[in-house]
Amino acid sequence: MSSKKTSLILSLCLLAASSSIPSLAVENNELASTVLEPAKYVAGDKTKIEDLITSQLSNPLFSTGYGISIRDISDGSIVFESNAQNSMLPASLTKLYSAASTAITLDPDARFMTKVKYLDNNVYLVGGADPQLGTESNPTQADLADLAKETAQKLKEFNVFEVNVFVDDSILGPLQRPADWEENYFQSSEIHLISALNLDDPKAPGQAPIDPSIKTGQTFALYLIKNNIKVNGLVFRKTVPEGAFDLSTQYSKSVSQIIEDILMISNNQDAEIIARVASLVSENDPSTSAATELILKDVEMLGISSVDNVITDASGLSRSNKISPSDFSELIYKSIKNPEVIRENRGETQKFMVKPEIAITPDLWSVFTGLPTGYGLGTLKKRFDEDGSAGRGVVRAKTGSLNRVITLAGTVTTKDKVFLSFAVLVNRVEQPENVREAIDNLLNKLAECNCAIAK
Repeated sequence: MSSKKTSLILSLCLLAASSSIPSLAVENNELASTVLEPAKYVAGDKTKIEDLITSQLSNPLFSTGYGISIRDISDGSIVFESNAQNSMLPASLTKLYSAASTAITLDPDARFMTKVKYLDNNVYLVGGADPQLGTESNPTQADLADLAKETAQKLKEFNVFEVNVFVDDSILGPLQRPADWEENYFQSSEIHLISALNLDDPKAPGQAPIDPSIKTGQTFALYLIKNNIKVNGLVFRKTVPEGAFDLSTQYSKSVSQIIEDILMISNNQDAEIIARVASLVSENDPSTSAATELILKDVEMLGISSVDNVITDASGLSRSNKISPSDFSELIYKSIKNPEVIRENRGETQKFMVKPEIAITPDLWSVFTGLPTGYGLGTLKKRFDEDGSAGRGVVRAKTGSLNRVITLAGTVTTKDKVFLSFAVLVNRVEQPENVREAIDNLLNKLAECNCAIAK
């Protein structure tokens, strides 16, 4: 049978199936049901908290340059600040800003679609900017192996056993990177050029691929071969032509779940990708400059000024980023209040995202529910690990670390249920492990404090 006849038959038989989107299960954020704020706020005694923090800051480890801001979540008031208005290197605390921007811009329950299209014996792997597109070693995520298996089954049904494979990653434009990223960042697979066809493979080699989209396409081609479909030649980049139709689709986690994951494990690559998706949807421009400008504009919509703040990437690897501790503690406070901010977007999402057919009751904001927990979850799992540590389970915070930079921002609950948001940034660090320990000790003291206003 000729390839053109095969394409015609495939078109007629599969267009109906591809015209409707399969219904997606309605689900809440993974963490929102278990991570709750205290049932009742208790106002804090400002003097007690000031005295406690001041005694802890006498530690010479903080003398290199620190900023700290603490707010009472009962009303958002500042209970203690020192150097808190100074814009400082935030490291991965930048992801709090990126997460807030994404939560404001994108539908929290929308999902990314990775598709395979077909025309004239050509198979097109179409990137939908799913930052967590996985392999068979990542069973809880959209799976490239399953995508290839379903594609092979469809091809065999119509006696197609030999194809050419192309990748289409055009949704986010050319591969890009923030201008001030250091070259040594690319010596690991944790970060690479930003692409709409990112492959999240824990078994990947230690060095970032030169072209992540082509690498994803090559992996997909290998999966096709394993399913007895012959692949001709090499994998190339090519925009899907008009008339190509869907063969198979994989769906990501929801946007809110991805935000939680990014914050929980501090995933640099995912933060960069999803920030560019937000910029594409909001500004119809997925460039690095547009994405970073949007982050500051979105946070301003929460009433947090961007004056003196600078963001040049979404993950916090850039050493040009500058954000004040006071702005971080305010962002945490407002995240807990589950803000309702609506942005008027200029871009379209139908080609690469799908929204649930049934409206879903909003959960707690994922910027809050994604915070790691002391000695429990994420990047805080191994902190507050001393026996009897008061911060276990009651400190929930985003970590940050770069060369000579240690930061932490989140929430802590005192012994008598005073709920506080905080941000501690230390720059020019000479003893990073000792500085982390000093910050944890400060928070332990808050956690074991009876700091409520006496009745």
